[in-house]
Amino acid sequence: MNRPAQKFFEWWKEKHNDFSGILFDIDGTLISGKHALPGASELISWLRAHEYPFYLLTNDGNHSRQQKSLFLCKAGVNVNYEEIISCASALESYAENNALKGSKVFVLGELGNPDYAEEAGLLVTRDLKEINDVSAIIVGEGEYDWQPYLTAALNYFVKNREAPLVVPNPDSYWPAGRKGEFGIGAGGKARFLVSLLDEMGIEKKPVYLGKPYKAIYEYAVEAMRRKFIGKTVHFERVLMLGDSLRSDILGANTAGLSSALLLTGITGHEQLKKASGDLLPDYVFDSIA
Repeated sequence: MNRPAQKFFEWWKEKHNDFSGILFDIDGTLISGKHALPGASELISWLRAHEYPFYLLTNDGNHSRQQKSLFLCKAGVNVNYEEIISCASALESYAENNALKGSKVFVLGELGNPDYAEEAGLLVTRDLKEINDVSAIIVGEGEYDWQPYLTAALNYFVKNREAPLVVPNPDSYWPAGRKGEFGIGAGGKARFLVSLLDEMGIEKKPVYLGKPYKAIYEYAVEAMRRKFIGKTVHFERVLMLGDSLRSDILGANTAGLSSALLLTGITGHEQLKKASGDLLPDYVFDSIA
């Protein structure tokens, strides 16, 4: 693990030619709560001015890219929605690679507005009466009455054991309140469903799309190649900058990208000291600026 500098932006200006693209986590990396972290806005402006390939990655599949962009702009980081990739953005390539475009799918919960699944060319239903007519089930997010939907999904997979269970956001939980409360994430609901099926002797492996799984990184790098025509974007020369060892760093390392940890979010020095293997970042920084 290299630690050449404490401030990322200073180091980046000297080392950016060693890479061919950069990916950012959002919460804890560019913003904290409702406010931009120091240097975040300037860094994004520098990348845009230099026409340097970059995207922002998020496991938030409950808000569309347009909604996320508006939130970032209010926080002080001027980002266009087209510069954001959500875990649910990878539904597009998943649907195409698995011949699902035009197929009806059942979505538990929400997937942003506009809906990521609809943007991926899928026909979305949330009507429990139609669940037996779908080709796949997607676990979305937001607030909804889980009990009837999880029950319906359980019975669907008993009858349709080969059908895909697609989970854009693999997170088990998320911070849901100012007093340290947590909410149960889409990944947690999916794994609960899988555990019930397992007890029934039915093996079901969810298809995860978000960090730390490879699908979102493959989608992001391919999006870079399409957008920045004329620039060569090598997968192994793309840097992922984030604040989570188990999401950003693990994901980048196992996907084959370079990884950089920013100690401005959920990971502190004590956690970093215990990191090993694929949880160990290539670079560590205390702040952006």
